[in-house]
Amino acid sequence: MLAIPWYFSEIIGEPELFGWLYALTTFVMLFWGLYAGTLIDRFSRKKVFIGINVFGAVLLSSVSIYGYTLGDVGSIGAMFVFSGTILIYNIHYPALYAFGQEITEKEFYGKFTSTTETVGQSTSIISGAIGAALLSGFGGNSILPPIEPWALHEIFLADALTYWMSIVLIASIKYQPIAKRFEENGSVVQRIQKGIDYLRENRDVFLFGNSSYAIFIVLLVTVQQLLPVYTANQLNEGPGIYAFAELAYAIGAMLAGIAVIKLFCSRGMVFGVAVMMALTILTYLIAGITQSAFLYLGLSVVLGITNAGARVMRTTWLFEHVPNQRIGRVSSVFQTINILNRVALSALCSLPFFHTSNNIRYTYFLCALIVLIYLIPLMLRYTRLSTLKQNNGT
Repeated sequence: MLAIPWYFSEIIGEPELFGWLYALTTFVMLFWGLYAGTLIDRFSRKKVFIGINVFGAVLLSSVSIYGYTLGDVGSIGAMFVFSGTILIYNIHYPALYAFGQEITEKEFYGKFTSTTETVGQSTSIISGAIGAALLSGFGGNSILPPIEPWALHEIFLADALTYWMSIVLIASIKYQPIAKRFEENGSVVQRIQKGIDYLRENRDVFLFGNSSYAIFIVLLVTVQQLLPVYTANQLNEGPGIYAFAELAYAIGAMLAGIAVIKLFCSRGMVFGVAVMMALTILTYLIAGITQSAFLYLGLSVVLGITNAGARVMRTTWLFEHVPNQRIGRVSSVFQTINILNRVALSALCSLPFFHTSNNIRYTYFLCALIVLIYLIPLMLRYTRLSTLKQNNGT
């Protein structure tokens, strides 16, 4: 996912094409996201994880073999992998949090979300460092040998192997559910409707879940679409800085996973999310002004802290207020609204104006404005959200 945006932006010189393909892919995921929520709430979450990893392994392996055969995966192969990975994203994270809520005692919700974030971002740091080396090459030193830049199909093969390993690891997991679930009958549409009805009846949950997603909306478009262009046109740097910005983000996210719950436990999750949103607004404004690669790496650390911190606190709050029987579908509704916003933002940022000279900086001002728009209703309902009664954990 580091390599593909860079491939379109700098290898084949088609950043606008990637932007429109990304917007189209995101739009298609609207329908998949809602359906995914029904799968998460109906079937074993362990089986869901195995299923999506099998899909990822087969997809990456197939496209990699195609690339080895022809010498290049081409733009179509790259977008197949990118779209398939987005599909996996849209079921993986709701399933992960539903599974976590299902096996965790209520008093350990915060610890679970923090630990999950820390472990996940630790692996992101490793993959970010490897991604930087594979994209731009590595000159070597007294300890490590030099590495030549890898082709896309070679990177895909390495990625496919991690999916195959994941299948083995996930299959070995044994657990005892704590939350009680019952099998629901009815069509897919009827099951989706139950999730929507729950949010209609619990509008404060809807408001918080929606608003707290704002950082993720802008960050995902930034990382997957804007960052390659920003790196080349605004910072005048190459793939090394692009990849290390991802690495810096992961470091910040890991720090958030370690400390954020402890920092905001006394003031509450709603207060913590509001602080993370305010910091994000400031960070995007600075990023739109600066042309320093070193400063941007520092800003990437801050974005890692704010996005991961908001996610940890949002997930903990939702664990406390949404029953496990509905958590998959509730999460999928938030995902769907999130996707709609990303489609609009991605399409807007694909306009040729933003890819001319260093006009890409204006997209960062736009991202700051979007987060501000979502922060306002959160603050208006701050007291009510902070004192909202929790569910019984089932």
